[in-house]
Amino acid sequence: MALEITIASILSFAAMALLLLIYAVLDLHTHHVPNRIMIVGGMASLVIVIITGHLLEHALLHLSAGVFMIVVAYTLFRTGAFGGADVKAVITVTILSPGVEFGHWSEPILEGIVSSGLLLVIVLFVAYVISQYRQKSKRTTFTPLLPLLLVTYLALQLLALV
Repeated sequence: MALEITIASILSFAAMALLLLIYAVLDLHTHHVPNRIMIVGGMASLVIVIITGHLLEHALLHLSAGVFMIVVAYTLFRTGAFGGADVKAVITVTILSPGVEFGHWSEPILEGIVSSGLLLVIVLFVAYVISQYRQKSKRTTFTPLLPLLLVTYLALQLLALV
């Protein structure tokens, strides 16, 4: 992986971090992210990647990450592992910031699938560990996934800079 920092990657990263922060705060406080906020976030994401040229420049990356994430996120939703807002948030990630923003892989399909899969695996693993701890301590509240998604997204993106 080669380091690649562009205006488009900085803008995509910043916008995605801001959107995930908004979603995470709403998830923590209300356990609900309204559809209108998710739609505005998705539309703003699409506008950003079109205007910056990121969508056309990395079309194969967007396509591979998007198809992979839609299939896996929908499956997780149907099995009860993800809520509706979680699915919409991870799909927004694949629209605005698929792959590693500050790095460039020679194989965009592999980058899209590996980075999306790693994001999901880490979020689900941490949520599982938290839920196991809560069961042992007799706490039955659910684990909000959007704050975990925010932290995992930031960690994976910033690892490319190391």
